[in-house]
Amino acid sequence: MKKKILILTSDPESINGEIIKKSLFFFKKKLNNDYIFIGDLKQTFGNLKTNEYKIKFINISKNCSTKIYMKKCFQKAFILLKTKEAQGLINLPLNKKNLPKKYSGFTEYISNYFNTKGHETMLLYSRNFSVCPNTIHIPLNQVHLKLKEENIIKNIININNFYKKIIGINKPYIAIMGLNPHNGIDFYKKTEEEKIIIPAIKKLKKLNFKICGPISPDSAFNIIKQKKINVLVGNYHDQVLPLFKYINKFKGINITLGLPFLRVSPDHGTGKDIVGKNIANPESFLYALNFFEKYYKNT
Repeated sequence: MKKKILILTSDPESINGEIIKKSLFFFKKKLNNDYIFIGDLKQTFGNLKTNEYKIKFINISKNCSTKIYMKKCFQKAFILLKTKEAQGLINLPLNKKNLPKKYSGFTEYISNYFNTKGHETMLLYSRNFSVCPNTIHIPLNQVHLKLKEENIIKNIININNFYKKIIGINKPYIAIMGLNPHNGIDFYKKTEEEKIIIPAIKKLKKLNFKICGPISPDSAFNIIKQKKINVLVGNYHDQVLPLFKYINKFKGINITLGLPFLRVSPDHGTGKDIVGKNIANPESFLYALNFFEKYYKNT
C-alpha cells in the first residue's frame, strides 16, 4: 500500500499557488506515494481543471481570517497524521505571524502538537551536504544561554538515525562548529567550546558516532568537500543557514526530525513581494516531492 503524504498549501497570501501550478507535471507521473493537498481548492487552482493531473484535494474554504483558515488546515492535517491515516507532511511556506503567538516557527508548533517538544531537530537537507542549528528561532543574545550539551547530543542522535533509516548511510560523518571566533582560543575566559561543545563531542565519540570538531566557524564550510562531511552542525540559526542556501540555492529542503512521521518544507519564504509576477521558482517544492519519492516510500 502506498504511503499518504499530505501537502499543506499553507499561506494564501504567498507564491505557494504559483509554485504548485508550476509543479503539476510531477503528479502526472507514476508515483510511489499518494499525495493529498489540504487547503482552499478554488484559491489554489483557480479555474484550472485538475482532473488530468490526478490531484487529490481536501477542500477547506477560506471564508474566515487567514490565521483561522490556516489553523483549520493544520488541524485537519495533524488529525490525519495522529491517526496514522497519513504518513508524511509537506507544508508550503507560511508567514509565522499566522501561527499562535507563543510559537516562533512551524518546527516548534508541530513539535508541541505531537508532544515531541524538546526532542525536535531542524535539518536543512541537500544531497551535497546538510546543516543543523543547535538552537533555532531565538534572538542572538540568547544563544549562549540556550546552547546545552544535551541538545547537541540529541541533535546528533536524531541526525544519525535519519541518515541511517531514511537515507541509508549507516554512519554519517558529522562536523560540529564552535560558537566563538576561532573556537574561542583568543579569549581568557572559559568559553562555550570548553564548557559545552567539547564535552558533548567527547561523549558522542564514546558512543561511536562518526564526528569531528569543534571546527572553527570561519573555515567550517571550506572542509565539507575535502573531508566528505555529510552534516555540518552549527550553534545558531544564521551560523549555518545563509551559506547553505547560497551554495545549494533551491536544491534544499527543511526537515523536522524527532516527529513520528517525516515533515518537510521547501527551503524558502512566502515570496510576498513577488506574488502575481510569475517568477516564483518551484525547485525546492519539487525537491521535497522527489525526496519523498526516493527515500520515503513503501518497498
